[in-house]
Amino acid sequence: MNNDKNIFYAGDGVLVQKRGRGRPPGTFKKPQHQQHLPEIVDFSNLGKLNQLDIPHRMMETMKSGLKLDMLISHEGGTPCATNIMFTGDPGIGKTTVMLDYLSAIQHHEGRKCLFISGEMGKKQMFKYTQRFPQFGIITTLFTSDYTDHNTKDVIEQVMNIGWDMVLIDSIAEVIDDVREDMDWSRKQAEGWLVDVCKQNNDGENEGEKYTSFMLIQQVTKGGVFVGSNKLRHLLDAQCEMKRHSTRDGGGSYIKFTKNRNGNVGDEMPFDIGSRVINYGVVRIVEEITPNEEIPFTVIEPHFEE
Repeated sequence: MNNDKNIFYAGDGVLVQKRGRGRPPGTFKKPQHQQHLPEIVDFSNLGKLNQLDIPHRMMETMKSGLKLDMLISHEGGTPCATNIMFTGDPGIGKTTVMLDYLSAIQHHEGRKCLFISGEMGKKQMFKYTQRFPQFGIITTLFTSDYTDHNTKDVIEQVMNIGWDMVLIDSIAEVIDDVREDMDWSRKQAEGWLVDVCKQNNDGENEGEKYTSFMLIQQVTKGGVFVGSNKLRHLLDAQCEMKRHSTRDGGGSYIKFTKNRNGNVGDEMPFDIGSRVINYGVVRIVEEITPNEEIPFTVIEPHFEE
């Protein structure tokens, strides 16, 4: 008689061994983490700050002749190869103000500017231009005209022409179109857009232009910026357009919450009229201490035509 519980008599002198449940003893192995083998890093780019070699044209500042210039930078204007994000309440006039600035840059200095419209179509922009004729000189790409093409290819090829300044309205629309066309995640599409901006910041286009980007972006209902850290780190400046409460006198204003080239916190009132955008005098924010309300040097708005 066999005392092994895993063996039983099947008849006709045949002994059968049961198959045990689970893995045979000693067959399970914990997954081994692949060992990281460090690569040799080339540090030949290390150097002293006073030895940095930056192309002269990259250091130029583009001026519009509008009061906005002094809000954007200490030099008065937008430095080349600069990336600025604009956020704000729906309907406050982000596109209107930025088209006004773009057309002024082109008119004042003859700069080569491009507007990439991912939200408004030709009919809407035609009516817009009738109201604000200064917008008529802006070269515009309507993404809706290129639905038969891959959005990634469209953007890359038009950017390769070379532009001094590009306004994208909105980057959320462009990113969503690229995600759909390429079957990418949001992170992949944002990473692609960041790379496109960086390449053109560095003058890697046929026109050898050190492109500055004005990016209009959405925010959540709580006013929180929508985007990855990689997108956030691309930005040299971040600008908000908001409305004061009725208690504070009302009115719309522009304010930078991040600015490597100028002041942070200063407010510029603006008003979108029937045919012109008026900009007021900057309200300068004084130095504050933690937990202290932000005081303003309030100046009566004086608008320019």
